[in-house]
Amino acid sequence: MTVKQNKSGAELLRPEDVAQRLGVSKRQVYFLIDAGALSKPLKVGRLNRWVESDISAYISRLAAQREALPINAA
Repeated sequence: MTVKQNKSGAELLRPEDVAQRLGVSKRQVYFLIDAGALSKPLKVGRLNRWVESDISAYISRLAAQREALPINAA
């Protein structure tokens, strides 16, 4: 996984990195954006990049939703 750091120290992820981190295809990443579940990418020139902390927050939200489910629903 190639991760770039900008001047603020925030790590920027490529679409491939986001897909790998979530365990989905690149196409699914864009479906999640269209559905409003995942934050829109930053535009760096013509490239799409995500701040690593946004992806970590998304994963945390998923985990919190799982924990909120009744035991029988899981």
